[in-house]
Amino acid sequence: MTSTDYNWPENWFVRRVRETGSTNTDLFADALAGAPSHSVLMADNQTAGRGRLDRTWEAKPGTNLLVSLLFRSEANLLTMWPRIVALAAAHACQKLISSDHVSPKSAPKVTLKWPNDLLIVDRKLGGMLCIGDRQKQFVVVGIGINVGWAPQEAVSLTEFFSEKSPSPVELLENMLLEITQIEKLNLIKQQEKYVALLATLGKTVRIELTNGAVITGIAENIDVEGRLVVVQIDDNSVRQVIDTGDVVHLRNADHG
Repeated sequence: MTSTDYNWPENWFVRRVRETGSTNTDLFADALAGAPSHSVLMADNQTAGRGRLDRTWEAKPGTNLLVSLLFRSEANLLTMWPRIVALAAAHACQKLISSDHVSPKSAPKVTLKWPNDLLIVDRKLGGMLCIGDRQKQFVVVGIGINVGWAPQEAVSLTEFFSEKSPSPVELLENMLLEITQIEKLNLIKQQEKYVALLATLGKTVRIELTNGAVITGIAENIDVEGRLVVVQIDDNSVRQVIDTGDVVHLRNADHG
């Protein structure tokens, strides 16, 4: 299956396969071989998909969006692409959900949890994993979104539709259109829109770092590199800048 099987947005190079080990691994190899920016690989099923911290990502074949996207840009701008994809995915999901509600204001809100999750009412809707090469100036952003099926304790889009829910292909089309619009904004506006959807800010959080250390504090801000700024509760309000970690939302900071 290729991009000719569907009317994809202009300037996107989409390839769809029935099954692969990992769309991230495949598209990373394509990038090294010279694939253009805005190349996209979608799979109906992944047999070796991984999330952050090497967690497995499993979904029933054909039910969810499993896709990786390739972006090429200057090395100092590569960190913005995961935020653009997350923002676009949240917007696309929100618009689809709102379209099935009489009043868009009554639709449940899609938010983001730093560093890589999509949420609906604190339940996980999707997750991301990125790999890249700064020297070769590209990043591959992999994202999985629960469209028609979700594991226990997570949530899927189909739960919020009274009749026919969207297909993974329909969601991808909407997501690519959203990315195209976000790309037209300057970096400040992109950052503002991302921060506005970030449910993590203002919450007391527990962060498990990749080295095993644990930090508890108030999520204060996101810097221009996409790193989380946390004010530690148990260390004289020292500010820590976190590159990556596993985050648990504990409560709103103003609730004590």
